[in-house]
Amino acid sequence: MVKYVFDREKGEFVPKRASFWQILLSALRYILAAAFCAVVFYCVFALAYSTEEEKMLERENRALASEYASLSAQLDLLDGAVGHLRSRDREIYRDLFNADPPNYLVEARDTLLSGAVDPEDMAESDLVWDAYALTNRIESTASMVSRTLAEMDTLLSGGTVVPTAIPSRVPLAGFSPVQTGASTGKKVHPFYKNIREHTGIDLVAPTGTPVLCSADGKVSQVVRSEKGMGNQVTVDHKGGFRTTYSHLDGIRVSVGQNLRQGDRIGTVGQTGSCFAPCLHYEVLRDGEYQDPVNYFFAELDPVTYRDMMIVALTTGQSMD
Repeated sequence: MVKYVFDREKGEFVPKRASFWQILLSALRYILAAAFCAVVFYCVFALAYSTEEEKMLERENRALASEYASLSAQLDLLDGAVGHLRSRDREIYRDLFNADPPNYLVEARDTLLSGAVDPEDMAESDLVWDAYALTNRIESTASMVSRTLAEMDTLLSGGTVVPTAIPSRVPLAGFSPVQTGASTGKKVHPFYKNIREHTGIDLVAPTGTPVLCSADGKVSQVVRSEKGMGNQVTVDHKGGFRTTYSHLDGIRVSVGQNLRQGDRIGTVGQTGSCFAPCLHYEVLRDGEYQDPVNYFFAELDPVTYRDMMIVALTTGQSMD
């Protein structure tokens, strides 16, 4: 486009040609304006519309966020269960040995033990020194463990503590953690659907499964009934312990009979008011109800013990 300017000498408008730099500057202005408009248009379009790939990524992000929240909740539950197990194990140790349990943990302060540095990256002098320190620490821990085991052996051999008098085994033959039901505490009743205090643990098993005595003791009561707790056996043990076995199908013991840990009491049934065949098992000490899971340490490995504890703590409905 030609630009006209007024020429005073000639008294008329004459065309004025733009210089090269003026043309270049105008072109740059148009290019920048067009680029700015394109960026604005793209931003608006990107905010208003999503591509299929973006939608897929958003779905994946939401799924990952949900999974992360679920795993975090499970981790919190596991941390709580482990803390509860540690606390209850210390209490049981005190009950057995009248002393605080020893601490066998070795603090990870040495470079080799903590794994903070790869041994191949360490200087030879540092490697020798850390290996020496770690060896001394392990020897010290091993010595402490040996002393503790010797003290426990003295207590056991002297008759001060009788392990089989503690209800420390699961009273079901062939038990697995999936058979664990609700333990003690406030639970939903299966029939009335109200909250009631549950005084034992439900162990689910088919009718006819052998029920075993959890500790040495003497049968103090045998009840045969089709109401309430159904057929029930009560066994008294040393140390103020008492165990009860309810909803039995068959009973193989009688009042006054002495039992050893592992002896067969009867079989699992569905007598009384129970939702399905199960064993309702209770542990009392000095007349107070205990959580039976806390005493199942004699025959369960740590993983099984942990799994059983988690199921027992999280099951909200009892079987009776």
